[in-house]
Amino acid sequence: MWYTPVTGIWKSVWLESVPDKYIKALEITPSLTGVTIDIDSEADDFHVEVSDRNGLVYSGIKCNGYFSLDIKNPILWTPEDPHLYSLTIKTDTDCVESYFGLRTVTIENVDGVPRILLNGKPFFFHGVLDQGYYPEGIFLPNSEEGYKEDIRLLKSLGYNTIRKHIKIEPECFYEACDRMGILVFQDMVNNGKYRYIRDTVLPTIGDKHMNDRKTRVPEEYRTIFAKHMEDTVAHLYNHPCIVYYTIFNEGWGQFESDLMYDILKSMDTSRVIDSASGWFKQKSSDVESEHTYYGKYVFKPSERPTVLSEFGGFTLRSEGHMFNPKKTYGYGTCKSPAELTKRIIEKYESVVIPYIDKGMCGSIYTQITDVEDEINGLYTYDRKICKVIPEEMRRLAERLVIS
Repeated sequence: MWYTPVTGIWKSVWLESVPDKYIKALEITPSLTGVTIDIDSEADDFHVEVSDRNGLVYSGIKCNGYFSLDIKNPILWTPEDPHLYSLTIKTDTDCVESYFGLRTVTIENVDGVPRILLNGKPFFFHGVLDQGYYPEGIFLPNSEEGYKEDIRLLKSLGYNTIRKHIKIEPECFYEACDRMGILVFQDMVNNGKYRYIRDTVLPTIGDKHMNDRKTRVPEEYRTIFAKHMEDTVAHLYNHPCIVYYTIFNEGWGQFESDLMYDILKSMDTSRVIDSASGWFKQKSSDVESEHTYYGKYVFKPSERPTVLSEFGGFTLRSEGHMFNPKKTYGYGTCKSPAELTKRIIEKYESVVIPYIDKGMCGSIYTQITDVEDEINGLYTYDRKICKVIPEEMRRLAERLVIS
């Protein structure tokens, strides 16, 4: 599962000439009836326009940089109908364009069961792991269209959620998710050291309890991680697709996750926070986050919603579409698309569907495509072959609902 190393600048870099009093940033916080907008600018007056596919919604002058707008007859953002409102803000010397979607993510008890609610209603997050690797550019597709094609492939199988795994994409990826209607569970980028025995072997055989206040993570690593986490949230805050943040994954570089939870929660109360995906859980987290690849999964009722944040990973060889035919990796071998589809459905029937009524609110299957030596994707690495039977996967998706 070790991929080709990558270094260098791989995101957009640009220079922009701006006036003395320019609009530096926007922070847009939606509700079900409108938005609150915080403008970072030294300007005094702002002309604000909001429109959508039905025409102009609002036009007026705001005299300070923090205000709320109520939307008449609001249309909510959902994966089925990713309705967006266009936003234009002008000053005497500057103009910026953006957009927003009206959606909320909350946690409540519904009939005595902890649930994650999308727009005030219990919702099942039916997702896949997406590590964001491509055969042509490794960290990048050939063009922005590559991101859109991945989303189309995913939705064609009935999925509504991507777990963006330990990678921050260029912003065009998140815009595509906003516009095409796919929810995103966003991981923070790990900068700590991986220790095979501690982080993989012991948790796999059952030792998933470790006090992360005592882990030996150098102070420099901690400082960089905390700063990068804050920068990530500030950068991606306005995207309605992002509904969930994962701080640490399977113990990699984990330290003081309760403190990191408090820092992240102080920045953003509008999204779900998963402090430790898989194992090494501490006290603070919005969810119970479980992984299962081997052995029997045992669901444990909790006061928190449960998310099966990684599972599956069955392999299928696709001759002529493999990165390295002599070296493959995954979690269970299949010999045909029919067998792979059957095993995936059986896995959902054993570790997901029985527990939806008891508090299972989402599941993340590993993974959307093969990645180099890993051949456990729903599609091949080159995106040319769908390895499962789409009609059966769509029928599975129809069963993954909270009644």
